[in-house]
Amino acid sequence: MKSIFRKPRICIALPGVQYQPRSPYILSTLPMVPFLEKDFDVTLVYRKILNTNEDDHIDHKYLTLVDQNQMSEREKHNRFPYYVPNHYLSLWNYKRIIDKFAQEHAKKFDLIIEKEWPLLGIFASAFSRYQVPTVILIEAMYKYRKLQQPNLLKQLASIGLEQLRPQLRKQWSDRTDSIVVETEQMKSFLLENGYVRPNQPIYPIPYGVDPDTFSIRERRFCREQLGISQEALVLTYVGSLNRFIQEPGPIIEALGREQPQGVVLYMVGDGSKREELEALAKELNAPVVFTGRLPQKEAALYISAANLCVAPYNKYLYLQDKFTCASLKVPEYLSCGRAVLTIPCERMEHLLAGQKYGFLVNNQVDSYREFLRNLPSKEKLSIIEQDIIKDMDNFSLRAQRILLRWWDIAKMYKNVIEETISRK
Repeated sequence: MKSIFRKPRICIALPGVQYQPRSPYILSTLPMVPFLEKDFDVTLVYRKILNTNEDDHIDHKYLTLVDQNQMSEREKHNRFPYYVPNHYLSLWNYKRIIDKFAQEHAKKFDLIIEKEWPLLGIFASAFSRYQVPTVILIEAMYKYRKLQQPNLLKQLASIGLEQLRPQLRKQWSDRTDSIVVETEQMKSFLLENGYVRPNQPIYPIPYGVDPDTFSIRERRFCREQLGISQEALVLTYVGSLNRFIQEPGPIIEALGREQPQGVVLYMVGDGSKREELEALAKELNAPVVFTGRLPQKEAALYISAANLCVAPYNKYLYLQDKFTCASLKVPEYLSCGRAVLTIPCERMEHLLAGQKYGFLVNNQVDSYREFLRNLPSKEKLSIIEQDIIKDMDNFSLRAQRILLRWWDIAKMYKNVIEETISRK
């Protein structure tokens, strides 16, 4: 008699994300789902769905923690893409919702993967009570901003929560069967600081890049498509304008103060601080063009139109000022064959192979001003591009785990899933 094979049922949870298709957390999760679905039955879990556009279509299996049909008027008007309980009552209430969800769905999943958010581990630990194998993805250890409360009552209801949150994360992570981190640097940080159990398996897995979107394109053609001068030395930044982890303010100010001839910076993206950055550029007459948020394929045209792509991270938001994220931005730039300007740190030194594929400059105004005074020529940047393309073609970038594709990442997660289930 033939046995009926059932794919293991995997839940990938983003409890702090309110789904919208352009969210960075969505864009760094969904591309690997089709590859995982070859071996697993995959369901995504969000807090709720934000229907931002009637053309948005969700073509993957998903569940929500908040019942879409029973939302209060206040909840309906909550359009912010991220959610974090900001006082004890909201924390208790959300934990209650998660616990109820785990009770109802524990038998429906063979493994839980919970992705990074400020209360990482609360979702996985709820399923651990029902002996469901769990994995958490630790992105980084951040210095979270002070919680802002709208009134005195909520201020009183949140006293000490900031200090308690890291302890809760540690407590919940101790119950987890496996940990995924984005980088070797993050793994070392966790072990050196005693954040994980000595026998807890840790798997470094970065992010992948879609080669159909981020590919080698001829610069002249891209500039013709976008109406960009062929003579200009073009810098391109693609990313958030929230001025949190990614902080383009210093390079905008440096461009305004130096006024380098023939240089223009294209800022592709949107965020809460866009108007602030536009005002800074206008005040200093900086050569900066803000395009707003664009579809990924159009954003990739701006990358390919560039001579140099910018990744201005703020490492001081991380504990001990150690940048431990993988960075999706830099591999996407490299995948388009463009040189990169980013910050000096161990992770970026790895991604740029020292400074073979670009330049390491502190994300500070004075450092950028000095760099702009000695700006590399187009010829030098062209040589760097040739090295990137050559090492992409000979698979050197892949072998060093600098540039991986989403099917590579799915294979790594498949290994984590199978090992975690077998141990449990």
